[in-house]
Amino acid sequence: MQKITTIALIASGALYTSLTHAKNPVEVGLGVERYQETYREYENGERFMQQKGDLNAFNGSIKYHFNEKDAIKIEGRYAKGKVDYTGGENPSSENPEGTPYGSVHQKGAPRRSYDIRSLYVYEKSIRPNVSIIGESGLGYRVLQDLSARIDSEDYNRKNKTAYTQIGLGAKVGLAHGFEFAPKIAYNQGIYGRQYSYLSDGTVTLKQHNARGFEIELPISKQFSNQTKISYTPYYRGWRVPTSSTFERIETDEDGDSGVATYSEPKNQTSEVGFKLQYSF
Repeated sequence: MQKITTIALIASGALYTSLTHAKNPVEVGLGVERYQETYREYENGERFMQQKGDLNAFNGSIKYHFNEKDAIKIEGRYAKGKVDYTGGENPSSENPEGTPYGSVHQKGAPRRSYDIRSLYVYEKSIRPNVSIIGESGLGYRVLQDLSARIDSEDYNRKNKTAYTQIGLGAKVGLAHGFEFAPKIAYNQGIYGRQYSYLSDGTVTLKQHNARGFEIELPISKQFSNQTKISYTPYYRGWRVPTSSTFERIETDEDGDSGVATYSEPKNQTSEVGFKLQYSF
């Protein structure tokens, strides 16, 4: 009886030690970001307008490891800031030709953005301290231009994009617990809507075939308690073709009615910045 008890105690201790030193399957990350966003629209191959400014963001992620190779990750970001507008006046009855790019300026328009995505992650070790990583999943991105808050004659806009992402990266273990994990990713839009909130109604336009590209260069420091601090410079870009058209009957100041046609020009967005994140 004494021998059986001793064996049971040894087995229990071994199990406790194994569980204590096993890697936690759940990894949570919290952090902050700062980036410069540049948004540009083009008509007939020429720049038509630009919005540019700095945004600050909070980010978070949660990753569940099924085993050493397979995991699922959910990550998100909320950003806010202000942008400066450069453009020209649209053609009107008073000025049929409009004014050229650069003739109109607006400073400090509020801007909001959030992005959430869910990814499957596959990691395979190819050498000691070197792994390759593949990711794929779905994302949802929203941009808000709140120009009407600083100019009552302007209007607010919102863009919604759902997309698929496929990414490829590597993880390289360095000395003293440091790690370098570069990643590139391609985004393909599968749903896009542009909303313009005019004073007399909302114009909704469909945007198809948006394409995006991302590159991240994170450098991390791993600690003995399985926590990690990461610094990540990054670039994110989107290119969106000209949208569908929307027509409605409008009446001008003279009381004359006619058909007005709306569309969202070809545009591109770029983000250049960095993020700091603590993982545990």
